Amino acid sequence: MGIFSASDKVRFKIVKEDACEALFSVEVPAAHVESETQNSLVRFQQRARLPGFRPGKAPLDFVRQQFGEHLKEEVLEHFMHKHVPEALRELNLNPVATPSVTKVEAPAGKPLHFEVRVEVPPRVAPKNYTGIKLERRAYPATDEALAARLEELREAHARLERAAQETVGKTHYVVIDYAAVKDGKPHPKDKGVNELVDMSSQQTVPGLVEGLLGMKRDETKAITVKFNGQDTQLCVSLKEIKTKILPPLDADFAKDMGLPGLDELKAKLREIIGQEGKAKTERELSEQLEAGLLKANPIPVPPSLAEAELEHMMERLKSQLLGHRGEFSAKQVEELKAKIKGQAEDRVRISFLLPAIAAREKLEVTDAEIEAELQAALAATPSDEEKENMRKMFTQRRPEVKSMLRDRKTHTWMLSKASITEALVPAAKS
Repeated sequence: MGIFSASDKVRFKIVKEDACEALFSVEVPAAHVESETQNSLVRFQQRARLPGFRPGKAPLDFVRQQFGEHLKEEVLEHFMHKHVPEALRELNLNPVATPSVTKVEAPAGKPLHFEVRVEVPPRVAPKNYTGIKLERRAYPATDEALAARLEELREAHARLERAAQETVGKTHYVVIDYAAVKDGKPHPKDKGVNELVDMSSQQTVPGLVEGLLGMKRDETKAITVKFNGQDTQLCVSLKEIKTKILPPLDADFAKDMGLPGLDELKAKLREIIGQEGKAKTERELSEQLEAGLLKANPIPVPPSLAEAELEHMMERLKSQLLGHRGEFSAKQVEELKAKIKGQAEDRVRISFLLPAIAAREKLEVTDAEIEAELQAALAATPSDEEKENMRKMFTQRRPEVKSMLRDRKTHTWMLSKASITEALVPAAKS
């Protein structure tokens, strides 16, 4: 039997509950507080190193005087660690982020009272998730799409040769040296050697292309451009004028692509375009399906989960656009976050809606389906070491794998229940 009576029970109470947030209170009886304060005081006494006293022998009232505020913090932390998890269980709250204490009242000789704010999942009762209207748009491997892909290949394998013309035209590539002069003084940082300029593309330095037009080989000229919105003089030396040569579309070109002839190259490209078209069609159907689901179910989103998803998306964008070493500027971060914030919130909404639909429709993932997924992953994994890592991942992260397969299964089931019409006019190009 414990030292406290039934009246000394710790009390938990919901103070306020919103869509994705709950505020609850914890009241710890004065007897508990006093008992833990005494225990903490003794621990402080053992740790304290105070002048004139042997370790662990300082008077308790002196220790309390010296460490009173730290003592209160330790007592509060003890009850937080002990009773917040208990409160979450008793109040049936499932946090999606670390709870935070928002208010503490600890009068001497009275019960300790503190309030805790916690983010919780939204209550999801999915509706109107069958019969969502979708439009299937086809992207066949048409002659136009094939011609465009062949031109892309030619462009990708183009080469630059010395131009026959002696003056720079709008379709040329030019090689220049340049040095910037501002207010009559050279700026060592704003200079370049053997810089290649595409005269037909948009430039980051306004005025550069216009100034280069008509220049001759080995000519040096001062050009007025804008750097950071300010007029700047560039001393430009034109070293070479080049023109782009596209390879002819013939058997040799096909062989360079690893195929025996032009017909085989075209056949392969048609196959690729067809596969890409089917993937694009399925991707668009999925996007339409999720858009319809979200429109019918505008559920709230826990802010911390939305922020975590937003940061995850930003990391992916940084990796895709800048590589692992690049960084966005503060302004770019702000602009990008504002642009994709809604997408991040919708991804979180989908992560709640799909499991709720699966539960309602009793869509479950079997052990056989997990095993089939593993075997498919192993078949696409080349080395024995990678295969072993794949097996470990499936074992260690089995709940996540199962959730992923469940969401995929739910998505497929919803597509089977959707109302799909074929687009009247198929796209001509992929």
